[in-house]
Amino acid sequence: MLLLQLFFLTILSGSFPEFSKDSFFSFHSKDLFYIVDSDSVYVTKNGKSYEKWAHQMDWPHLNFNAINRLNETILLSKGGGVLYRFKDRSFERLDKSFEHRNKYRSFDFSFENNIFSYGGYGLFNVNSNLTSFNPVNQEWSEFFFHPNSKSPSARQLVIGQLKDSSLYVAGGLNKRVNEQLELNYNFLDDVWKLDLKTHFWTYLGTLNSSFSKTIFSHATVKGAYKGGTLMVLNGKVFWSDITNNVIKEFTNVNPIILENIEFFEFNPTTNLFMFSKWMHHSLASRFIFMTPSELLGSSVIEYPLYNNETQYGFYFVLLILVLAILLVVYLKTNPKSNYSVILTNSNKIKKELSVEDFSILKQLLKEYPKAVDFPSILNFFEPNLSYESRVKKLRLSVTRIDEILMIYTKSKTPVLKFRQNNNDRRIKEVYLN
Repeated sequence: MLLLQLFFLTILSGSFPEFSKDSFFSFHSKDLFYIVDSDSVYVTKNGKSYEKWAHQMDWPHLNFNAINRLNETILLSKGGGVLYRFKDRSFERLDKSFEHRNKYRSFDFSFENNIFSYGGYGLFNVNSNLTSFNPVNQEWSEFFFHPNSKSPSARQLVIGQLKDSSLYVAGGLNKRVNEQLELNYNFLDDVWKLDLKTHFWTYLGTLNSSFSKTIFSHATVKGAYKGGTLMVLNGKVFWSDITNNVIKEFTNVNPIILENIEFFEFNPTTNLFMFSKWMHHSLASRFIFMTPSELLGSSVIEYPLYNNETQYGFYFVLLILVLAILLVVYLKTNPKSNYSVILTNSNKIKKELSVEDFSILKQLLKEYPKAVDFPSILNFFEPNLSYESRVKKLRLSVTRIDEILMIYTKSKTPVLKFRQNNNDRRIKEVYLN
């Protein structure tokens, strides 16, 4: 049976051209699959035959994520910033931006006709922000989170899902440097929900420990499939649905078929997979086309994706009541701290600060009472500026922020204090007094 399957794959893919590594990108639209290289577009419905036509585009690169919308496909540069629209056999540049290069391995999606990008990696940092594209001014801006909601830490390679007006985010990777100054990656196991209307984050629970280190890997191949995310790694296939707290493992897939898969596209219109396999004998990528039953089989084991935190609801409510009582007692016996005054007036303060200044203040409030080191907040400024220019802008921002905070706190001395990092005296830190 295995020999027949391999023979079937060879014959089926032989009619379709092969591509060298990193020389193309692909997407689907309506009932067709598209493969684009530097010169041409190859179009097919099922891989048995294809049409080829010249696109006459001068691509900056061939590294794009595809976002499907009604009657059009959006192509977003994997590093962020640059956007194209594909519609009616035509490509059109949509943005007036530039290659951001800080959104690799992000989760990209469309909501209310706008394009969003969550998390990602670039410029030596993992980020936690959500950015959105404004079609009016053709530029990107940050999507601010509600100041009263705790938000997830920075991450890349998340499982993301959009349902109604909510973004669901599960797991991902972050980086850290150990005591031997070696770079390592942390597997994150938290699950969150962001209401895109109220900008409020809600913590949902902790991922099932059996899967968190299995599915969050740089080698995992992920793609949208039937409302959730299909993940392929080391011959194993999982499908997750965050909104319904489900993860399924397909148990009778053929590991030979899944070997050396680079990526896949699932076309819901035709119920067909197109996936790219790296062929070592020809040193090229070859496309294979299969139905879900042919690729995944029918044997499935279902588990909860994460441990729901609602079971701890009683203890959580009790803890909140205790903390509220302690807070009332504290406020009656102590004057308001600078932190509480700033937090209470954050919406007013926001109107008096620039976007970059308020982002720095949000980070100070988030880390309070800890200090924030200068290198971590330099990222709030334009990445195309030189390091010296960003340091200069940071100093001016801190001065402006302090002036505003002194007014609101009615303090006669600076509210922002500075010190040297305990581990590295060369690094300057700032904190709320």
